Amino acid sequence: MKRDVSRLPGAAMSRLQRSLNELTTLAPPENVVRTRAEALLTHLARIPIAILIANNRARYVDMNQAATRLTGYSRAQLARMSLWDLTPEPNRTVGARLWRDFLKRGRMTGRYRLRRKDGAIVAVRYFAIANILPGVHVSAMTPVPAPIRSSRRRSALSKKR
Repeated sequence: MKRDVSRLPGAAMSRLQRSLNELTTLAPPENVVRTRAEALLTHLARIPIAILIANNRARYVDMNQAATRLTGYSRAQLARMSLWDLTPEPNRTVGARLWRDFLKRGRMTGRYRLRRKDGAIVAVRYFAIANILPGVHVSAMTPVPAPIRSSRRRSALSKKR
């Protein structure tokens, strides 16, 4: 039975974030880090949170099935793409700044807008950790449920009146 990624509880994202933090904050020998990273990546392939793994140029090198469902692209298509291919045109300048900040800081959380294969724009919550292996960066994301987006939009509109 497939789980609906948009309904995934925040606790699952928190557990995943803790696991990724442990991987990068413990300082065991590199071969142990690689073994842990490989085990984690095997686990990530099966979870319902969209996981995208990118290199230093923001090109996708791996992803899980939930990422293909979220974006509408196949694994093969995503493997030929970068973050900029999923970023809507008006957001690319901000996206480039966020990417540079992310690489400097090593971690980042927030909201981002992605363009799906069908052209639809989807708002996501994400957290990302840089250098889980040298030059390899992971981001985990879930869609922001529509009721949250629309209630925030109504709230912003009512404040303008």
